[in-house]
Amino acid sequence: MSTKRPKWVKSVFSEDLSSSTDSENPPKKTRSSSSLSNESTSFNFKTPSANDSAISNKESNKIESLVQSANWIECFEPKTIDDLAVHAKKIQEVQDWMQHCDIMKKKKFPAQICLITGPAGSGKTATIKVLAKIMRYQVVEWINPIDSDNITTLGDQVDSYAQSQVELFKSFLFRSSRYKSVLDSCEKRLILVEDFPNCFIKDSTGFNDVLEDYLKYGKSALVFVVTDSKSKKLNISYNLFSDAVKAQFHINHISFNPVSTTLMKKALKRICTLMGGESFRKLYRVPSVDLVDSIGMAAQGDMRNALINLHFGSLKGAPNLKTDTLKTSSQSKTKSKTQKKLSSVGRDETITLMHALGRVFNPKYIDGTKQLLHSPEDIASAFSTEPKSFTNFVHTNYLGHFADIENVLAASDALSISDNVLSEYREDTLGLVGLNIAIRGVMVSNEKPVTGWMPVRGPKRIEIEKSAELNSLGLDQIISAQLLASDYRSYVRIILNKK
Repeated sequence: MSTKRPKWVKSVFSEDLSSSTDSENPPKKTRSSSSLSNESTSFNFKTPSANDSAISNKESNKIESLVQSANWIECFEPKTIDDLAVHAKKIQEVQDWMQHCDIMKKKKFPAQICLITGPAGSGKTATIKVLAKIMRYQVVEWINPIDSDNITTLGDQVDSYAQSQVELFKSFLFRSSRYKSVLDSCEKRLILVEDFPNCFIKDSTGFNDVLEDYLKYGKSALVFVVTDSKSKKLNISYNLFSDAVKAQFHINHISFNPVSTTLMKKALKRICTLMGGESFRKLYRVPSVDLVDSIGMAAQGDMRNALINLHFGSLKGAPNLKTDTLKTSSQSKTKSKTQKKLSSVGRDETITLMHALGRVFNPKYIDGTKQLLHSPEDIASAFSTEPKSFTNFVHTNYLGHFADIENVLAASDALSISDNVLSEYREDTLGLVGLNIAIRGVMVSNEKPVTGWMPVRGPKRIEIEKSAELNSLGLDQIISAQLLASDYRSYVRIILNKK
């Protein structure tokens, strides 16, 4: 018996495995290539030529890089002003502010600060980057760093500490605004802050000091991009940029609106044209017109949401996105095109804020019955993530839609109960319950709704300040401004009159 064992383990450290194995063990010619192709269990490998392999490698590497790239969305980002899905008036406002910054810098005025707010996917950051490229601005963006310990060794002593986020943020603003790299060709710079340090979200006391120091020592234009949030605690524009702060530091505020339907269709058409190009032809399939229209409708003005849905709905090998036909009113005399929407597994994304408020203020019933045409549960589920915000809109605008004072009394009782339920912070499920009570209470109570067009007003922001009355009595440290406005103001005035 031979003691030589078969060499079935190959070393991963060998330089050329294919050449060594072929020279040692040449393949046995048992079947021809034609017979191999007819067998389902065998494989026929064709040796490609040099040109074919070069072309296939380039295409495969390009497609593979697109698929594996985490920043695939940058392939479809707008390059020019015409590519932006933003209203021309808002683009002009940002452009005028940048030109104003150039004039102020030449006159050696303090650095200009701008606040851009708007819903998610409305094109705030894209507008800044496109205009900065056109006007030859270098954009320097702040990104929250990961907390790490700084270790310093002095002799035998080792000192470890974590640097403050406020100090890092200050250092970034001052260094990036005053000093630039030798390799940078752009003379003008724009500081972009979109990711705020967490310490300012928890406590905004130190943010005013940062702005005050930047007005003294900053040299470049500073832009804060804030996405609207329905939660009052996470609403950065509400907590950090109050009206007093904007007036004190001369902050120019530009508010963006959700992307309109016309601009959404134009942007999606541009993206579909890019998907049909040579670079993406093997990665995407051409989406249908109904799919593009349903994606634009479901996005509700969020361009990023529409792009993500279009990306996954057009990938080759991915399942098709399901669409449903929208139910139209049978009373409409004109024949319109049948519209479709994306099949939603959660909330109905086609219900906008204005549509929902219209259904609440002008409830409709099924003919011959007392059953509501639009279910209050469906409206509440569509805004379950923002119950307090929707209830504030209802509370601000419901009074003008009532014709009878008795109906107003019943609706106000329902809103009062809803407010008490929503104030319970220990149970998350009560938010949907309180929203349902408010919506159902207003809809059921309005027996004679007032018809006609009425503008929708947003909830007012009430800022309560301590008055000089508390200082004169020495009660400024005992009674807060909220308690003074709600309970103690009348008593303080009586005490002052007697005194």
